[in-house]
This record gives sequence, structure tokens and C-alpha cells, in this order.
Amino acid sequence: MTNNKLSMHRCWLVQSGRFKNNITEITDRNSIIDLNYMGTAEFEWGALQQSTKRMLINMEFYDVFSFSQYFNNKGETLMVYAPKMFIEHISVIVEDLASGKLNGYLKEWCNLPDYLKGIERGYDFADFWWDIENDFYIFFGEEKKELILEAQRSMRERSINDVESGIIKKDKLKRLIKTKKNSKSNN
Repeated sequence: MTNNKLSMHRCWLVQSGRFKNNITEITDRNSIIDLNYMGTAEFEWGALQQSTKRMLINMEFYDVFSFSQYFNNKGETLMVYAPKMFIEHISVIVEDLASGKLNGYLKEWCNLPDYLKGIERGYDFADFWWDIENDFYIFFGEEKKELILEAQRSMRERSINDVESGIIKKDKLKRLIKTKKNSKSNN
């Protein structure tokens, strides 16, 4: 069983991606963003799905925060979609990612410092970053904010039956207690 609770960890796995052009329908994150191939197993063994699940389960704790000290070459402000309760900790991570300070510690290189300087390399271009252990997104501009919010809402609506809310209904709790009592009496 995976842990669906939000918690803060050392920043180590940052998935990057590019916002798509000409978006016609928003059904999920993949309908607005092409995720970059990161090249290591840590990104391939369910970490993205687990982060997505935690973000959807805990969606009511999320908001978009603007970091006006950072902007791209289009003048768009850096935005973070993150849990409100961890924004102070996340702001430190954002500062460290933006300065390049964490690049020596990350599993894969993060181009956010180059992006802030207007340096764009075709092979590793990204305008979206996702800390998949701390469950937050970094992106730029109001337009992208609306895309992110719509994608999250759409994913939540489509998967609501698959997402455990973390709230155990009384009848389910009674069954769990009964099962535990039966298993203890059989031992």
C-alpha cells in the first residue's frame, strides 16, 4: 500500500516537460504537457503515478503561488502549484532550483536556471518542472496556470472512483476491524 499523505522530502527527482502548442481538449496533464525522457529508472517505476495520485487525493490543499522575483524572457512570472501548508519549504526549493544550487544533488539535471536566463537548448528545453517527491509543479504565466488547474480538475473528475480519499466510511471501518479480529483469533 502506498502512502497518500503529503509530506516534504529532499528535492531529488524533478521531471521536466514542455507545454504543448495548439491545445484543443484538456483531459489530463499529458494533454497540455509533453514530459521529457529523464533517462533513469527512478522516473520509470511508478513515481510519476504516485505523485499524481497524491496530488489528486489532496487537491483541496493545493493552490497556485506567484514568485514575482523570477520571470522568463517573455516577462511571465514563475508560478508554483503546491500544497499551501508546505509553501515556505517549497519556496526554498524553488530558490535553490532557480539558482542551480540543487543541480549537483538532483538525479537528473534541471534546466530552470538556463530557462530564467533565456538560454534554450532544443534537446533539453523545458518550461515545466515537477518535483515528483514533493508533489508540486513549476511553470510560468497566467495562461499556463489556467491550463494546469483545468488539467488537475479534469484528472480528478475522471479518476475520482479510483482515488482513495483517505476518509474511511463507517461500514468499511467496521469490516476492517472485524477482519483484524478474525485474523487475531485464527492465530
